[in-house]
Amino acid sequence: MSKTRNNHYVPQWYQEGFFEVGRNTLAYLNMKPPQRVLNGGRVITERDLFDAPTSRAFCQLDLYSTFFGTSVNDAIRAIAGPDVGEWHRHFQTLFEYIDIQKIRTPKGLDWLKEPVAEIWTGR
Repeated sequence: MSKTRNNHYVPQWYQEGFFEVGRNTLAYLNMKPPQRVLNGGRVITERDLFDAPTSRAFCQLDLYSTFFGTSVNDAIRAIAGPDVGEWHRHFQTLFEYIDIQKIRTPKGLDWLKEPVAEIWTGR
């Protein structure tokens, strides 16, 4: 079973909602574009626009992966597979994953802010 290591923090189905009519890629601005040094030492930053499919956008290597030594774990792939033994082996990791996803919601982010608000207000 292959492991998913390139994890999207903006789902591909959501990105597709921003396609222009008749297109299947998105336009991106490189936030770290190449720079050139002109004669006289002046440095200019070139504007770098490019198109990319959703498979290469808003993703990060190992964003949701967990590690134990050199072993990489992808709990969702294990739980989605047909091997019941894998389900049991990754049961705890699945709930850790769900907890992480819950925190990424507006409700979860508000929950994270609560202890800080209590400290500031003295509640």
